[in-house]
Amino acid sequence: MPIRDPQLYSTDEIAPGRIATLENYRANVETAGEDIKFGQAVVLKNGLAVVAHKGPIYGVALNRDWTDSEDFIQDEMDKDHWSAGNAFDVLRDGTISVPLSDDVNRGENATVDADGNFKAAGASDTVVGVFLSAGNKGGTARLQIRIQFGHGNADDDTANGSNVQKNNPGTNNNPSDTHVTPGTDKSAANK
Repeated sequence: MPIRDPQLYSTDEIAPGRIATLENYRANVETAGEDIKFGQAVVLKNGLAVVAHKGPIYGVALNRDWTDSEDFIQDEMDKDHWSAGNAFDVLRDGTISVPLSDDVNRGENATVDADGNFKAAGASDTVVGVFLSAGNKGGTARLQIRIQFGHGNADDDTANGSNVQKNNPGTNNNPSDTHVTPGTDKSAANK
């Protein structure tokens, strides 16, 4: 039987959120704290994955292996995404196809835009990976990312004190006791 509509089986681009090479990759399972489109950058906030609005990022939302669409209707498949409360895979290390908010070239450093999509990094942007292929605005490109280590998430609000843990159990409930970031020494002997 012939393929009646070849566009349903192959296109020039890989769909957002799909693994794009045969290299090894690392992914973690997280819970969505809001609706997340396939291929969007995410950060962790209050233990849930949410769309990143700037770098650094935690990872990139992988696409699911099945479609949540009846009868393979293209419009429904294009709108498919992870809903709040869904457990889903987040690529932390590897190469993935990502949605673009601007034209990019192969070899350019990548950053995240305000919508969690990707674009070429400018001089003042946080680099989150490198593009391994060129792509046009509204399309996709292959992005290689590596696990990022830093002093917090891009969307972390601990700087304003709202996530500081006070009166921790086991610390005599002293109001001056606060949660200390691992790797820092706030003891009296080191002040």
